[in-house]
Amino acid sequence: MTTPLTIPVAGMTCEGCVRALTRVLEASPAIKQATVTLEPPQARILFQAAPLPQAEINALIRQAGFEPA
Repeated sequence: MTTPLTIPVAGMTCEGCVRALTRVLEASPAIKQATVTLEPPQARILFQAAPLPQAEINALIRQAGFEPA
């Protein structure tokens, strides 16, 4: 099992933002679970096996409309 990765996320303002980012992250086959919170604004990601490269994770966060901080 891999170690979870926690990434600060900028631009989230409500629970709808949390749900949107969670949906995008968990749609990736490489991600087993994503726990997104507003306070603090971050995403905690647990991978299926090997972690995704940081650039791919950042792209997923941006796809959801937010910025990795």
